[in-house]
Amino acid sequence: MTPSVAGPRASVLAGLLVALALAAPLNAQDASPAADSRPSAVSLRLVPEPPEPGAPEPTVGDALWATVRAFGPSGTFLLPASVIEAYAPHPELAILGSERRDGQLRLELALFRPGDVVLPTVEARIATSSGDTVTVPVVSDTFHVASVLAPGDTLLADIKPLWPEPGAPPWVWLALAALLALLFALGWWWWRRRRGGAAAETAGLDPYADARRRIEELAAEPPTAAARIGAAAGIAEALRGYLADAWRTPARERTTFEILHALPEPLAGDRPALGALMTEIDLAKYARLAPLPGRIPGLAARALDWLEGAEGARQPPALEPGEEAAS
Repeated sequence: MTPSVAGPRASVLAGLLVALALAAPLNAQDASPAADSRPSAVSLRLVPEPPEPGAPEPTVGDALWATVRAFGPSGTFLLPASVIEAYAPHPELAILGSERRDGQLRLELALFRPGDVVLPTVEARIATSSGDTVTVPVVSDTFHVASVLAPGDTLLADIKPLWPEPGAPPWVWLALAALLALLFALGWWWWRRRRGGAAAETAGLDPYADARRRIEELAAEPPTAAARIGAAAGIAEALRGYLADAWRTPARERTTFEILHALPEPLAGDRPALGALMTEIDLAKYARLAPLPGRIPGLAARALDWLEGAEGARQPPALEPGEEAAS
């Protein structure tokens, strides 16, 4: 009898059908794309970690750690962001941070309810071996949070508002700026009044007579080196005052170099004599080099000679009747 070919083929087909029938439930479970699908083989629990030895018991708002314990077949993966997003809307806790350790997700929490706290069940997402995303409930174990209430209190008071930032408020700076502006205005007014009063006091004095009197008072030989320095400075100030008051030049505010190059035209011929005199005086006034003993009377005499010539240029002598001015 010739063997039938259909026999072996039928046996192979029957074996394939049996294998497909055995694998169908797992494939159907893993390939389901529905968002509400919850594989029974996967479970998630939020388990508090025990505090470190010697650490105080956590109270309301203290940071504590919890681990998301995941159980399921190989090839499934927990999506950590979904756990954090799921707990975010709940006001009784705050997620302070997260990390992975030994293949498990750890969350740093702060709880705002005292006593034995069981957090609400939330929905997290996992990725299956086939690449689908399904949701799985996360069940919370019990957290023990110590009370911060004083003995006898029964109500947890509201959290105090944040302490204001250090520093003065804006109105303090505005008041300080206004005060500084007022002080500046008063100082300017006082300076103008003082300057005007000094000008009024000297308005009736003859600049030449005043400068000559001051230089003559300093012409005597000073007893010490410091006194000789002061006398030289006084002679210089008398000459500067004469130029400022008689010739209307800002000699009091200018340096010797500036004074010499800004002398009025009638005094230009006396520039070398004034320059030599002022240079020697400046060595005493600014370099603190005391003139030699017996030098001050000579400086005063030279200053008086220059002053006499400058005053003659400012007020030429009146012509006698019958004389003619030289052309």
